[in-house]
Amino acid sequence: MHFGSTCLILIVLGLGVGCGGDGAASTCPGAGCTCSDTACACVGGADCKSECGADDCSLSCTSDSTCNGNTTGALTLACVSSECKGSGGDASRVSCTASSACDFKLGAESVAACVSSTCKLQVGGAGRVSCSDSSNCNVKCNGDCLTACSGGAECAVTCGDAGSPATACSPGVFACGPC
Repeated sequence: MHFGSTCLILIVLGLGVGCGGDGAASTCPGAGCTCSDTACACVGGADCKSECGADDCSLSCTSDSTCNGNTTGALTLACVSSECKGSGGDASRVSCTASSACDFKLGAESVAACVSSTCKLQVGGAGRVSCSDSSNCNVKCNGDCLTACSGGAECAVTCGDAGSPATACSPGVFACGPC
């Protein structure tokens, strides 16, 4: 299980960071934030935002930043020692590490990794969530999804609008839909 969680985190982090796509509008008014047409990063910034409409976009938030990323396309967001929230469409990738606080709504086939952080996540069908290293995760699945908890992480996983409890497939592995 530890190997799977580590691989998932590497996949999420390996996608790179940047902001925007064709027609994307990105703002970063806080000190420590920088944006250009293709890259947005917030280091110790208070108000880093990425509003990308239907375009795929990415955002990197570190060093006690406050970040918000929103798109109906795929969102790729790395949150390190920061407070991050937002929403992304199908195939989004979110990573929350190093005592971050994260709150995201993500589309189908999205992947989220929460490591030593507090995460509130809503994922669409075929979503995958990994919570590890003393994380506290609250996961709501809309459709079939899988959540893996390891390394002392605490996980609450519910399914659908009714909030039905997830199925425990094996120790630390919860599914909405088949295991």
